[in-house]
Amino acid sequence: MKKIFLLFAAVGVLIACDPVHEKINNGSHISVEELIAQSSVIVDKVNQIAGKNTYTAVKGTPIALIEGIDVTDCDGVTVYFDANTVSDAYWTISVDGGDPEKILRNAGFFRYKVPDGKTSVSNIVLTHTENTETNTITVNGIYKTFGAKVAPFKEGEYGNVITCETSAPVNAKWDIGGKEFLGNFATKKMKVNNDNGAYYETPYVVTLTALCPDGTKLVAEYPVQCDKISDPLVKYYIYGDPNRTDDEKAEDPQEPFTPGAWDAAAMRFSSTEGAHLPTIPDDVYFGLKTLIFDVSDVTADFDLKVMNGWWSNTYYDHVKWKDGLNELPITQTMANECAKGGEGRDLDLMLYSGSMLLKTVYYEE
Repeated sequence: MKKIFLLFAAVGVLIACDPVHEKINNGSHISVEELIAQSSVIVDKVNQIAGKNTYTAVKGTPIALIEGIDVTDCDGVTVYFDANTVSDAYWTISVDGGDPEKILRNAGFFRYKVPDGKTSVSNIVLTHTENTETNTITVNGIYKTFGAKVAPFKEGEYGNVITCETSAPVNAKWDIGGKEFLGNFATKKMKVNNDNGAYYETPYVVTLTALCPDGTKLVAEYPVQCDKISDPLVKYYIYGDPNRTDDEKAEDPQEPFTPGAWDAAAMRFSSTEGAHLPTIPDDVYFGLKTLIFDVSDVTADFDLKVMNGWWSNTYYDHVKWKDGLNELPITQTMANECAKGGEGRDLDLMLYSGSMLLKTVYYEE
């Protein structure tokens, strides 16, 4: 079993202060060693409790995936699917006889969050609610997941949630996979490389930048890895949600579209001023989410400008996209100027040249 020791260990430690005072605690700054001793970076753990199996369903007949699970100390239990076999929207899953939850089409996993104080789960059951040609499903594995409080003491592979904390007397900034958090505590769900439900080691570097009361800056880096999904990233669709009902699609189709060059209305996020995309909620703006655009048919001369609907600021210029997923981080300036609770100018993307097919827009958390 691979082991990476994440507590009280840092590599590539940098210090930006007078080395004469590096190890003298005079009440206004601390040393790097003291910072490391008072800080921790922990990755969730996952422990496999069931292996791969393929099930063929009969309409309405429950399929017991697993029974009698000890969930003491667990944060959750995660079922990993072969996403290709979840080819329709007629699968449901229930835990301990509770209300069935719908499994989304092409889902890679389902996570049951263990309530505080619960120590056992009687069963996890799958049901196919219709007779179709796609009534076979493959479960790649079932795992118990352990959060930051108990992860250091558990065996298993590393999950996808990184939790950082320092009790040092500093102003702390954490950089977790390129996302910055201010404060002595930070946590973030990370992406894990995968291929239709098969997951691979994904390395990250967590950077702690600490500002001491006298202005001394200390920097420590923690290399970590994620192996499996302990707490899935959830997709929140802004446009083109594939899981909408037929009635919702009839009312607002949200079909893929091809914007034209120099058409500022085509990709303006406004339910009143835009041609396709709805207004982005304020909590998405001020939460500084990263928008993900799923596109295809991108031409070689693709050239994109990111601005607001008033053309009064350019946030990103001459952006190049590729077929597949393309990220657009919302900045504080964008939030202040584009949110309805700010200046209400609407986020607007405009092509200088080229073409592509825009299919969906969402963010994950």
